[in-house]
This record gives sequence, C-alpha cells and structure tokens, in this order.
Amino acid sequence: MAERYTRYSTVNDVMKEFLIYGAELTKMGYPILPMVQTVPSNTVDFSESLSRKLKGHKRLNVNFFVDDEKFERLYSAPDRYIEHLKCFESICGLDFSIDTQMPLVMQMWNKYRSMALDWYLTLQGIKVIPNINIVPYEGRKWLLDGIPKYSTVCCSTNGRIRSKRAREEFCDGFYQMCSKLEPTRIIVVGRLPDELRDLTKVINLKARNQRMNERFGKDKYGDK
Repeated sequence: MAERYTRYSTVNDVMKEFLIYGAELTKMGYPILPMVQTVPSNTVDFSESLSRKLKGHKRLNVNFFVDDEKFERLYSAPDRYIEHLKCFESICGLDFSIDTQMPLVMQMWNKYRSMALDWYLTLQGIKVIPNINIVPYEGRKWLLDGIPKYSTVCCSTNGRIRSKRAREEFCDGFYQMCSKLEPTRIIVVGRLPDELRDLTKVINLKARNQRMNERFGKDKYGDK
C-alpha cells in the first residue's frame, strides 16, 4: 500500500495540498480514487444544480461537463459548496478541460485539479463517480492514472462525436478504457454513438445541451 500524503509544502498551503491530504498517490502524484457503485437516474450540470427552482435533489446527479469557468469557483473555494453537493444522490467527477492539443503540462495539471477535488469531496461524504476523459490512450495512459477498477465510472460525449472520425476515436478510446478498468457501469452523459447502444453496462443520461437540441430539433449529433 502506498504511503498516504500528509504534508504541506508551501506557506499558507498556496498549492491547496489540503485537497489531497490523506490520499494514496500514484507514481505521477494523482490521488487514487475509491470505487463506487451507483446508478443515477438523471443528471444536471453544476450551474443547473444551483437553481432555486430545482427539485428532487436526492434523486439527481450533478455533472461538470460544462465550460471550466462555470465551476472554477468550486476549485477556488470548495468548502462553500460542500453542503450544497451533499443534497444530491451523487456527482460526476470534476472535468477541467483536457484537450490533446494543449501543452502536456496543462493537460496533466487539469487532470490533477479534477482528481484532487474528487478526493476532497469524497472525504466530505459526497459520492463521486470517477470521471474519465475518453481518447485513444496510446501514449496517454496517464489519463487513467488513479481511476479505480471495477467501479461505476462516467464520461461525456459533448463535443466529441460531431464527425464520423471523432465518433470512431471516441469509441476506440471507450473500448480501451473498458479493457483496462473493467468498470461495472459506465455513465455516459450526452448523445450516445450508435456503436455503443447495445452495451449493457452503459447508462445514458441527457446533458442540458442535448435536451435543448431536442427541444429545437437540432441534428442528431449536434452539440449546439
């Protein structure tokens, strides 16, 4: 078993190491998240979750498959939102942007920020479904670092399946992830590619942009 992280390296903890305090870390330094088993029936994004008109919190999952700026405040001041998030059945893990065209260090930093918050929120009694960025993993196996095997996991198709090539890449990464992690269930938020519709482990939940697209009759794989 890896040694648990119990230190602060900077004055006043400017690096927010309190987020990973007590975590077992991978060799790269990502906290190892615990497995969870859950089947959410519906999801709302973080912005929607803050609406006073929202009802039925205990039956809802909260996701972060929106622009980073809409949940950056959670990273800046996580304790302000602990009691709010405890009102929900579960949350999808944080999803700070990871674009393979970004400099590698930016990709790794955003994965770290997401997983550090996931660990911290888990310690506060919030059920966190590990979130996975689905890409072909050759040369990017670190994207699965710290994600537990045999767990419910989640991912989003937002902006990932607009073209045939994008759908093929998503499906390729999806099957690679399944082979490595052997998840019990995969929560897919957003439009589901036809190639994945027959998989019994997949639970498909609608994203807000999908609901809006359906309302206004957008194209099948349109995201906006």
